[in-house]
Amino acid sequence: MDPMTMAPIGDALDRLAVNAAATPEKPAVIDDRPDGTLRVVSFRELNEMVNRIANALVETGFGSGERLVWAGRNCVEVFAIQHAARKAGGFSISLNHRLTKNEVHSIVRVAEPTFVWTAGDFREFFVKDELPSVRDVVVFDGDALSGQISLQTFIAGSSVDEPRPRRSSRKGFDPILIFTSGTTGLPKGVIRYGLGESEIELQTGLLGGGDGVFIVTGSLSHGGPNGMANNSLLIGGTVVLQHQFDAADWLRLVEKYRVTNSYSAPFAVRHICAVPESERQRRDTGSLKTMIAAAAQWPHSLKEAFVAAFPRCDLWELYGSSELATVTVHAPQDQLRKPGSCGRAAPGVEILLVDDDDQVVTEPGRPGVLYAKSDSIYRSYLGDDEAYARSLRGDFATVGDVATFDHEGFYTICDRKKDMLISGGANIYPKEIENVLESHPGVFESAVIGLPDEEWGERPHALIVRNTGSELGEDEILSYCRGHLAGYKVPGSLEFVSELPHTVSGKLAKREIAARVRS
Repeated sequence: MDPMTMAPIGDALDRLAVNAAATPEKPAVIDDRPDGTLRVVSFRELNEMVNRIANALVETGFGSGERLVWAGRNCVEVFAIQHAARKAGGFSISLNHRLTKNEVHSIVRVAEPTFVWTAGDFREFFVKDELPSVRDVVVFDGDALSGQISLQTFIAGSSVDEPRPRRSSRKGFDPILIFTSGTTGLPKGVIRYGLGESEIELQTGLLGGGDGVFIVTGSLSHGGPNGMANNSLLIGGTVVLQHQFDAADWLRLVEKYRVTNSYSAPFAVRHICAVPESERQRRDTGSLKTMIAAAAQWPHSLKEAFVAAFPRCDLWELYGSSELATVTVHAPQDQLRKPGSCGRAAPGVEILLVDDDDQVVTEPGRPGVLYAKSDSIYRSYLGDDEAYARSLRGDFATVGDVATFDHEGFYTICDRKKDMLISGGANIYPKEIENVLESHPGVFESAVIGLPDEEWGERPHALIVRNTGSELGEDEILSYCRGHLAGYKVPGSLEFVSELPHTVSGKLAKREIAARVRS
């Protein structure tokens, strides 16, 4: 079925309760861990859990416009907390559990939540006296410390009936607040008023309806997998969790629960495709119908590997951001015939490219900063109206990505403008070099950054992770690059590393990589 034409999710506010009434014993969330721990929660049980938490929140005065933040790895409680905040009239904000305590506190100071919900693993980050706006720190999946409260204590005696949200006396706002993944800097608070109809219809279509089984590939603290998983629940589908990503166990879960769809950054899929073919073929993954490539661009070589490993699965690609929502859609039939492209403008989206002279690009192949307009784009950055104003061009907004388009209207993202290098006066986009490096069979993953160069100003420096068993050397990979890149784009230096750091969303942590190399 065409994702562009399926019926939308509908009113999210009532949908969980509707599903609980319609299919009370159907599995809503399955948490099946490699150690044998299994937890299957039905729609009735999930809705009752949500209502108990929501009613307890309402009893404390939590209400419209108020915010709670949560931190933890994937588990059932993460879903319950988010829907409880919504039913109580407020909303929730996820915290990247890989951030340091100082980074977490900087986000909490900006977001001003009235509650913190944390898994036991991260409870030491949240000392109540250090968080002025916070009324309570609630600990799930672990024991509470002094000054904190356990989930069980917080909801004791709370009703399972549908809550009646209370208007809050606290001065807040009703828009959604999302913190970016911090790929190139500290996370920014993105303010937006939900998703437009076109975006909702697109996501609903990709999920395939209430008979689908969605596996979370990545962390629920990232908006992409979180949003898709929650949308799957709201249309009546089942969600399968991995507490922590493991490629071989992902294959086990796909087979066991007849998973139909997922959403993933390239990082996880690289590891899935790297599972030995003999082990991968032992698993029946024929139920997998849709994979959504997102969060960061999949190199063409990775798309080829995925299509070869899962030939019956449709590979869709979405390009977008926390600020702009989905901007382009790349359909399965175009993936291999349009290498490097991220597709055409998504339904309801208008795109402009603007060159260095502030002129709109009208010629195919010429690069320009990409601006998008839709009913889903953001309204501001929390506490930074100036940065928001700089991102605007009339009704269009940008996150600074540079792109081109071809004569068929397919867009290709060159790179984030701030990642671009200037060497000898020529613009170099690290993503182009990374794509070439990763097309070599001996390369698992790569990152390219700019280093100061006395003669050229900057030079590209490559960090390369070899594939398992590869004995790839410097001379071989540089020779390969010379055969695929203009001379000035060939890395001026490189190093082989065992792994590269990533954000929780699966993107390369370029800021951390650059700081590590330059130090």
